[in-house]
Amino acid sequence: MAGRSRGGTATGTRCPGCGQPLLTQWVGDTAALKATVTLPPADARLPYTEALKARTPNDLVWCLPRLPHRAPRLRWTHGRHPPDCPHQHLTAHQCPPAPPTTLF
Repeated sequence: MAGRSRGGTATGTRCPGCGQPLLTQWVGDTAALKATVTLPPADARLPYTEALKARTPNDLVWCLPRLPHRAPRLRWTHGRHPPDCPHQHLTAHQCPPAPPTTLF
């Protein structure tokens, strides 16, 4: 029987609330966190400094390298993360507020 791969699994699904594509993945080896981010197009430019500005106080910024011949895999960012890192930088998925609906 094959064991689970190290580093967790990545699943590409859609948000049930807004329908955006999501990447859900366990990040880390010892103390892993389950991260869910909106999966942008591969050619979208999402710099680290912009992600830092867009995050909330309880939010982390994730680095998403898009390497050839490899599935997308999130990485931790930290205080020494290079500000000019060429990869995409994402925060946790937040559904946009739903438009108000009437009952009748």
